[in-house]
Amino acid sequence: MAPVCFDMYGTLCDTGTAADKLADELAVSEALVAQLDTGWRTKQLQYSYQLGMMEEYRPFWQVTRDALDYTLSRFDLDPDQETRLRIMAGYEQLSPFPGAIDALETLRDAGHEVAVLSNGNPAMLETLAEDAGLAPHLDAVISADEVETYKPAPVVYENTADELDADIGDCRLVSANSWDVAGAGSAGMETVWINRLRDPFERIGPEPGATVADLAGAEAILR
Repeated sequence: MAPVCFDMYGTLCDTGTAADKLADELAVSEALVAQLDTGWRTKQLQYSYQLGMMEEYRPFWQVTRDALDYTLSRFDLDPDQETRLRIMAGYEQLSPFPGAIDALETLRDAGHEVAVLSNGNPAMLETLAEDAGLAPHLDAVISADEVETYKPAPVVYENTADELDADIGDCRLVSANSWDVAGAGSAGMETVWINRLRDPFERIGPEPGATVADLAGAEAILR
């Protein structure tokens, strides 16, 4: 059976739950927490793209920390280092989306090799997979850290196929991030896009092989 790779951040686990740590640690309004949460995630992704284009590399934990520091500074907030570390811990304690464990279990029971493919560095991913209850249902956790660049660089997807000992065209990527789906498709993977927000697809990159509303929809197609 074909290997199935799931993106972690935004696909299996909800990055929006990092806002809980922001709310717990900062004495600010709900509206500002929402702005901080959105800004943090946006800057995190921007920095990963920027580093890839600059052919430089920092582990994703550092990228996430840099993005947090920038976002706090933008809103004139300067919590101490201990507070920043507690906020950062939110990225290791994200809530899984409904159906995440069921999808992994069903696909493994159907004979698929099931993996995570993520920009997160190994320590981040291992901690999160354990905390979210996903670890027992995964055959592999594959990090872009292995090739020291970030999705959507083709080498990240190519390395994943190598790690799974499979032809890249036989690998499936499931992601809620449309840019990730476009990157995987361009590299030669089959793709499933989880379009929770009913957005239009990207204008750059191949169309997804299938588009679904949630993880249950992805599992139904792939099993």
